[in-house]
Amino acid sequence: AVVSTQSTGNKTMDTSVLKMLFVSFLWGSTNPLIKKFSSGIEHCSTIAEKLIFLIKRPFYLLSLLGNQMGSVLFYLLLGSTDLGIAVPVVNSLTLLFTAVVGALLGEGKLGPKGIAGTILIVLGTGLCNLNSSG
Repeated sequence: AVVSTQSTGNKTMDTSVLKMLFVSFLWGSTNPLIKKFSSGIEHCSTIAEKLIFLIKRPFYLLSLLGNQMGSVLFYLLLGSTDLGIAVPVVNSLTLLFTAVVGALLGEGKLGPKGIAGTILIVLGTGLCNLNSSG
């Protein structure tokens, strides 16, 4: 089977889809947080100053840890999911979560083009998953 499934009662839950959503959420939500919590680093002139700057910011470190956890989970996901499905789905949904969380953090509103792009991402991800299970 291309996508692993787990039966729970009368419903079949696609665990690979949940894993892909979780990895996408981890990456997509931590990207704008890393950006937010590293704000001001541009005033550091040396690598040592930049390292000290970042190490002194616990929210940056937690965001980075969450992002790296996503990377480890993605690596594990690739062992049980079709590469041709997992990579485009996770990458496209990561962009979706980045746009939404970034907008929530005040990085900018999702305009009509952003909303249309978000809808297309969701539809494309759904089509990829339908194609893999059919």
